[in-house]
Amino acid sequence: MNMNDLKEMCKRDTKVDSIDLDGYSISIPELSSKYFQLRHEEKNALRFLENQYKSIKLSRWLYYSGKANPSEYEKQPFDLKVLKNDLYMFLDADKMIMNIKDKIEEQEEKIRLIEDTAKVIQNASFNINNAIKWKKFLSGDLT
Repeated sequence: MNMNDLKEMCKRDTKVDSIDLDGYSISIPELSSKYFQLRHEEKNALRFLENQYKSIKLSRWLYYSGKANPSEYEKQPFDLKVLKNDLYMFLDADKMIMNIKDKIEEQEEKIRLIEDTAKVIQNASFNINNAIKWKKFLSGDLT
């Protein structure tokens, strides 16, 4: 699921209709379950990306340190001799590594959004209770 679709879904699922407070209240357990399941799936995707990052980083380290398979250098020639102290600069600037890091950061953002939405949904019953009390107060019921 991409970030824009996730944002729209979160927005839709946290919108409470002031007329149908009881309907939303009844849907809270189902929505909570939906977001816990979604969090689990996105955490698994993050684990996959992190493992992919480790693999790519090792591959690129071997490449820049001159220890990669010679066929790698035929595909992508690299004629520099990189000092051990300078290796991190090449790794930090490597497009493959930066690409996977961007994917990891986006995945982490998705997980934070899911967790924040789950908290909003879990606290909805408190807000619904306050809304009901406010409606009672406005109608003259002081109990």
